Amino acid sequence: MEDVQFVCAACDKSYEGNLKDVMTECRVCGRIHCKDCVDEHGQCVECADRKPAKK
Repeated sequence: MEDVQFVCAACDKSYEGNLKDVMTECRVCGRIHCKDCVDEHGQCVECADRKPAKK
Protein backbone atom coordinates (compact mmCIF):
# COMPACT_ATOMS: atom_id res chain seq x y z
CA MET A 1 0.00 0.00 0.00
CA GLU A 2 1.39 3.39 -1.00
CA ASP A 3 1.65 6.35 1.37
CA VAL A 4 -0.92 9.00 0.61
CA GLN A 5 0.47 12.49 0.07
CA PHE A 6 -1.29 15.62 1.33
CA VAL A 7 -0.46 19.18 0.31
CA CYS A 8 -1.78 21.99 2.51
CA ALA A 9 -4.00 24.43 0.61
CA ALA A 10 -2.56 27.43 2.49
CA CYS A 11 1.19 26.87 2.81
CA ASP A 12 1.78 24.25 0.05
CA LYS A 13 3.79 22.07 2.46
CA SER A 14 3.47 18.37 1.58
CA TYR A 15 3.05 15.49 4.01
CA GLU A 16 3.22 11.71 3.62
CA GLY A 17 2.28 8.76 5.80
CA ASN A 18 -0.27 8.94 8.63
CA LEU A 19 -2.22 12.10 7.89
CA LYS A 20 -4.78 11.90 10.72
CA ASP A 21 -2.52 14.01 12.94
CA VAL A 22 -1.75 16.55 10.19
CA MET A 23 -4.97 17.40 8.39
CA THR A 24 -7.56 19.83 9.78
CA GLU A 25 -10.68 21.20 8.09
CA CYS A 26 -11.34 24.94 8.29
CA ARG A 27 -14.71 25.64 9.92
CA VAL A 28 -15.31 28.60 7.61
CA CYS A 29 -14.31 27.51 4.09
CA GLY A 30 -14.21 23.72 4.61
CA ARG A 31 -10.83 23.28 2.89
CA ILE A 32 -8.26 20.89 4.36
CA HIS A 33 -5.11 22.44 5.84
CA CYS A 34 -2.21 21.33 8.01
CA LYS A 35 -2.61 22.07 11.73
CA ASP A 36 -0.03 24.88 11.48
CA CYS A 37 -2.36 26.83 9.17
CA VAL A 38 -5.50 26.54 11.35
CA ASP A 39 -5.91 28.67 14.47
CA GLU A 40 -7.39 27.74 17.85
CA HIS A 41 -10.86 28.73 16.58
CA GLY A 42 -10.74 26.27 13.67
CA GLN A 43 -10.21 28.93 10.99
CA CYS A 44 -7.49 28.75 8.37
CA VAL A 45 -5.07 31.66 8.08
CA GLU A 46 -6.84 33.05 5.01
CA CYS A 47 -10.31 33.01 6.60
CA ALA A 48 -9.02 34.51 9.87
CA ASP A 49 -7.40 37.37 7.93
CA ARG A 50 -10.66 38.14 6.06
CA LYS A 51 -12.79 38.24 9.23
CA PRO A 52 -13.05 41.74 10.74
CA ALA A 53 -11.38 42.12 14.12
CA LYS A 54 -13.67 42.44 17.12
CA LYS A 55 -13.24 45.60 19.18
